[in-house]
Amino acid sequence: MKRIAPALLLFLAVLIVASVACWLSVRHFARHSGANHGEAHQWFHTQLGITLEQEKGLAPIEQRYAEERKHSTEMLRIANGELAQAILEDRQDSPRVSAAVMKIHEAMAGLQHATLQHIFEMKSVLTPEQYDKLLKLSAVALQHSEEGR
Repeated sequence: MKRIAPALLLFLAVLIVASVACWLSVRHFARHSGANHGEAHQWFHTQLGITLEQEKGLAPIEQRYAEERKHSTEMLRIANGELAQAILEDRQDSPRVSAAVMKIHEAMAGLQHATLQHIFEMKSVLTPEQYDKLLKLSAVALQHSEEGR
């Protein structure tokens, strides 16, 4: 058990540093590119050549996604706050720290799941060519996020 504690603390430290680095990278990109989620989303629609009729069909899908994204983002904000408080108060690895980390993972997974469901749900409105292009654009976006671009 004593061997696990240092490894867990190292893991948590790496997780925190990576989370902060990711957050700073996203802020830097958004600030310097002028991009935000809405603009990026609109860019996808433009790249796919979405028609006005398709926009109408996508409206309820977009609304559901916006609600799920907002919820997951709020859960992530709350979990990050809980982790910060646990670190400051407990000053070491603790059940509260571990629970907060798990909440962060759950919120991030919820956001990723909502995004994937949104992409897959769009298939019902898009042409096969548009859907194929959406999947390819999504894959490229994921690859670039992994590369730190």
